[in-house]
Amino acid sequence: MAIVRFAAPLIAIMLATGRPGLAQQEPSTGYPPPGRLIDIGGRRLHLHCSGRGVPTVILVAGGGAFSIDWTLVQQKVAETTRVCSYDRAGLGWSDPGSAEETVEATINDLHLLVRAAGETGPYILVGASIGGIYIRAYQHAFPHEVAGLIFANSSHHIGMMVKGGKGDLIWKLSEDELRSAYPLSPDAKGPPPTQEGEPFDRLPRDLQAVRLWLDRRLWDKFDPAKAGPESILSWRKEFLRELDESCSGSNHPLRDLPVIVLSSDSSANELAGRHRLDRPFCDRTDAGDGLELLSSNSVYVVAHGSGHEIHLYQPDVVVRAVERVVGAVRHRVPLARADSGR
Repeated sequence: MAIVRFAAPLIAIMLATGRPGLAQQEPSTGYPPPGRLIDIGGRRLHLHCSGRGVPTVILVAGGGAFSIDWTLVQQKVAETTRVCSYDRAGLGWSDPGSAEETVEATINDLHLLVRAAGETGPYILVGASIGGIYIRAYQHAFPHEVAGLIFANSSHHIGMMVKGGKGDLIWKLSEDELRSAYPLSPDAKGPPPTQEGEPFDRLPRDLQAVRLWLDRRLWDKFDPAKAGPESILSWRKEFLRELDESCSGSNHPLRDLPVIVLSSDSSANELAGRHRLDRPFCDRTDAGDGLELLSSNSVYVVAHGSGHEIHLYQPDVVVRAVERVVGAVRHRVPLARADSGR
């Protein structure tokens, strides 16, 4: 969970797609979306749903990631319940928005999307990496629409470099310091992506070609001179809101909402060497630790040997977590007593 990422600004992270691995030829024509393009009021977002049953599971990808990255998880989850993946504004097959990747715009888009698509809640939300901040914010904005949360390597340890070579976690930096990182230098764009490597080479081969095409489209439209701090400022605001809520005096801000926290080895080892909190990230020097303490009905799972994208390295770990929360919601029992319902 506590993954420190002193990285370039968000858009640069999103476009760091030139990974070593399987070399592929970019197609001259595009690929059709696997799901539906849903109108949410003058814009269309891509939503791919499969399976039947309740509750519906919604898979929320990390920064610069796509709905197809959930393929290995979605195929399995669809065997037991309804499951949807989607592309946020400006990603995948979704139309751009006026404030892409900000917390407010992202959760509002998702709220409009599921309603327009006729998908019924309450939902189990699964967030990978920075997707964790979106699912937490969605639950805060629409608590009656959320039946459970699953965090997969989610953290408040998101950092960036600002003017003067200073680097720190974004919620420790001031708004002015974050703004000082913009506009980005021309070399922030980097070379065009030409291949898909680990962990995306774990996707079916045909989807690797699709992903390369999506990566290249994202790279093509990125202009460092036009990149702004809106998303980073939004993340900072949300992180601070969550910190304030966690330090308000309640040991479990989410009460008994089913929560599962998935962490790869590197994150778990980092946590083991530090003082654990009695309330989730109340001590701001350790923000991001203790996500499992958000609820009295929670489970912490270590995905041994996994890289950051657990849904690609060890999709079965994510699938089991989803099944466990589905079972808890269906049978109205604590996670400790839940099974997959099979």
